[in-house]
Amino acid sequence: MLLVRLVAIVTIGAAAVAAGAQDGPALADRIAKLDEKLLATLADFAAAFDEMKDPEAAHFFAECALGLGSADAKLRDLQKKWENEIYYGRSRGGKVLEETAAIEKRLAPLAKEYRAIVDELVKTGTTSPLSDDARKQLHGCVVKAELARAAHEYIQATHRFNELRRAMKLRAILWDFESSSLFIKAAWYMAETGDYSSQAKSDEKSVYYSDAVATAKKSAARSPRGDLALSQHVHSLRALGLVRADLLNPDVRMLVLARWSGKTIENMVLYRIPRTVRRPDIATPSARHGRDTVAEDRDLWQDVEETVKIGDKKAIVAAYPYDGEPDSPTTFGDSERTELGWSDPAMPDQTRVGVPIMLRVFTSGVPSDVKVELRKDKGMPFACRVYVNGDKRVKLEDVATVLVVPERPLERGVTYAISVKAKLGETPFEKAWKFTTRK
Repeated sequence: MLLVRLVAIVTIGAAAVAAGAQDGPALADRIAKLDEKLLATLADFAAAFDEMKDPEAAHFFAECALGLGSADAKLRDLQKKWENEIYYGRSRGGKVLEETAAIEKRLAPLAKEYRAIVDELVKTGTTSPLSDDARKQLHGCVVKAELARAAHEYIQATHRFNELRRAMKLRAILWDFESSSLFIKAAWYMAETGDYSSQAKSDEKSVYYSDAVATAKKSAARSPRGDLALSQHVHSLRALGLVRADLLNPDVRMLVLARWSGKTIENMVLYRIPRTVRRPDIATPSARHGRDTVAEDRDLWQDVEETVKIGDKKAIVAAYPYDGEPDSPTTFGDSERTELGWSDPAMPDQTRVGVPIMLRVFTSGVPSDVKVELRKDKGMPFACRVYVNGDKRVKLEDVATVLVVPERPLERGVTYAISVKAKLGETPFEKAWKFTTRK
């Protein structure tokens, strides 16, 4: 029945788009009519995926509709429901959407119409300055065109992040409209102008420019594999120790993803995984374990993370490659790009070392007396370089972290055992686990 409903959504929506496509009203009226169709479509899909119990998809469509101005109380309730389910740990998400044809078929005509308006306004803006209203319309249509074009990719990307976080015993995250809208506009500017530099001054007179550019340049991470689709993006983080650090944070609430797909440039991806507390009324995992008494919602909160006793409190432990990982990378980065933030002169070529192994204990302080052993089966230990937070050779945040970099690539299709022993304050800490590299 749900599949029938999705097909019905597509059929009705396609007819509505076709009926309005021949209208020739003023630009504001064209956009208003398109917006009405888009909001109705988003609401339909939100309700359908809510019935399917797909938290990422249902939340994405509700989040988009509300962010674009919908005042539908049912959508607000649906959005809050899935945020609660995810943040309390009652739902883990991570089931990747495979059938996307219904979404693409319904939204593609709308994306095409929004893109036509974008192209018209850009053409006008390159010959004479746009009014403030026209510039606002242009940047709004950029966001709507991108979301309508790639809604399925944003959902799949969020699914895959949650698939990995669930394997790492961490809570799921949900896509955020407000921040992603800024990043989409910034990605559009960067892709169209080629201005990716955070150092040089941006061209504020450009028709593509908005305040979002400065925000993105200051706080965004750029994908090390820009040629990947958003739905594949999570895989590019696995080999990069510093970039994936936010992914290992249990308190992460939001995922920000943006990609502008233009006629000539297809590879601009920005992402960020903020750790800001989005819902202060919902206890975070660290708050849950970091005090003697907890809020009245303690019976709702599901303790899904791995924890360790540090002194008289519990701290959450996260690692990648994770325990039982069947498909770990073997090397650090790829042959084209390497990760920024390292100043260790002993590691000039990151592509010739093994995948970094990151272990984080979410407590303050620097691990001391660190001893690491990495070995294959019963073989000899691998030579590794070990870094901790506070080490000037590598930029790590102030969370107790041990970062292990094998001095040569790991072998493919092999199971490795690693053990880390350290002191966190006066408390001895030890963790041993295994992972297998991809074939």
